[in-house]
Amino acid sequence: MLRKTFLLSALLLSACEPSSSPAPNIVSIEPEEVMRGEAATIALELDAPLPVKIDYGKKTATLLGTPTLRIGGQEVAIQGLEQDGTLLATAPANLTEGLQDVQLELGDGSESIREQGLTVLPPPPAPAPMSDGGIAGPPLDLTGIQIDPIPDQVRDVPFVITLRAEGPEAAAFTGQVLISTNKGHVTPNMSGAFTQGVRREQVVLDKQGGNIILTIRVGDSVVAQSNPFKVSK
Repeated sequence: MLRKTFLLSALLLSACEPSSSPAPNIVSIEPEEVMRGEAATIALELDAPLPVKIDYGKKTATLLGTPTLRIGGQEVAIQGLEQDGTLLATAPANLTEGLQDVQLELGDGSESIREQGLTVLPPPPAPAPMSDGGIAGPPLDLTGIQIDPIPDQVRDVPFVITLRAEGPEAAAFTGQVLISTNKGHVTPNMSGAFTQGVRREQVVLDKQGGNIILTIRVGDSVVAQSNPFKVSK
């Protein structure tokens, strides 16, 4: 109750004086990794509330003015504001690959920037076998990727994940998959080559927290997610 009262008081204060407050700093972004070619919702945690108007009858908070959010200099759509002040936005499919700055600008011109706050990954590779010369063959009939259960881990300590291709031609899969996480960054983002449809990949995560999930992608339609697990310090 105390937290909600404090948040409401802060929102009312910022609504009364929207022009006198600097743009809130972006504390964190989740996920920090998105894929080019696929639109994604991102959540921005801010260190102060945005200026809002409170409607007590409807129990809603409406942003005063229109803040602008840019990723890599490109303006993106803002979806709304959650009760705890988290800003939701859409990372579009056409972002440039690589590390991108995330910039928040208020109607009065004040702004804050989280440098290299978002990583845009390349599209996943096609589900094709690789020849000895590194040339991909025709796509295989894969229906999924199985991820063996992942126990709790420690930040910045490497661990091994086991990935198993599924489908009529799974045993012939010798390609690679794209690896991403919902919190922080995972290294590497691209696996090594599978052997007879199986890959044991050593990865490392740089952020602690609960409900960490790894996502594996290959081709246009094969997406798999791991069990949620915890990463400690």
